[in-house]
Amino acid sequence: MKGFIYGIISSSTFGLIPLFVLPVMRKGIGIDSVMFYRFGISALMLGVWLLIRRYHLKVHFQELFTLLGLGLFYAVTALLLTTSYLYIPSGVATTIHFLYPVVVAAIMILFFKDKVSFPLLIAVFMAISGVFLLSRGAPSGEMNLKGFLLVLMTVITYAIYIVGVNKSCVRGMEGLTLTFYVLSVGAVVFGVHLWVKGEMLDRIPDWSTGIYLVLLALIPTLVSDFTLILSVQHIGSTTTAILGCMEPLTAVVMGVFFLGEQLGGCQVAGILVILLAVSLVILTNSREGLKLKQIPLRIRRSFFNSKME
Repeated sequence: MKGFIYGIISSSTFGLIPLFVLPVMRKGIGIDSVMFYRFGISALMLGVWLLIRRYHLKVHFQELFTLLGLGLFYAVTALLLTTSYLYIPSGVATTIHFLYPVVVAAIMILFFKDKVSFPLLIAVFMAISGVFLLSRGAPSGEMNLKGFLLVLMTVITYAIYIVGVNKSCVRGMEGLTLTFYVLSVGAVVFGVHLWVKGEMLDRIPDWSTGIYLVLLALIPTLVSDFTLILSVQHIGSTTTAILGCMEPLTAVVMGVFFLGEQLGGCQVAGILVILLAVSLVILTNSREGLKLKQIPLRIRRSFFNSKME
């Protein structure tokens, strides 16, 4: 149950991004600077906390190389998805991006021989259908090939990130330590991106903008990525990916309550379908857990030992 709670918290907090990003961008801060502040402030806050608590931050060379890769995939996903909004409607981009649970399931089946149950496959397609219905209320616009390719790349990069957290050599690492390195690499990526483009980091104009940036770094970045890592460690990549459907649902709800957006019939249907998909995931895994409890302890230990090997 901890894994499900972590997954729902992760996707729900990630869906709060527009609530904090839009006021900042209205103050004239560019998207690249917003991303640098987002990752940089979150890494700084977490780093100070880890130092105060005297966490062990030393990693081996293989782990460092893996952490650089994970941070790069996570940052590139955020950059490509945000850039795609310049070319295609955000609702269309969100729908395409949410194909990543299918890619996660495919990677787990093809490369790691994982068995995905039929109810979970149904939940994947229900979640994607729900996100599609949510996007029906988004502003329409012309489909652009460049934007389509950009968001299609995020499907692959984000799926690799989620699987990497679960199947790489850092899968047993302390969640806060892993989060710190991922966010730090993300800050470096966006700093280098600004430098390559020859742009200066936009300054923070006032205290209110600074507060929004801190909240952006804390809630939909630090909390979201930390709970995502914990969810993957507890319930695996595929189930966590399916629970990600709470992200667009949260974004729509926040838009209605705080940004004055309208909620249409298709979006209501999308919300219901997503909630059904999440309920199906939880119910399916609960039944599998119940069946596992009925197996003698000696056999369960043998099974998990063989899995670890």
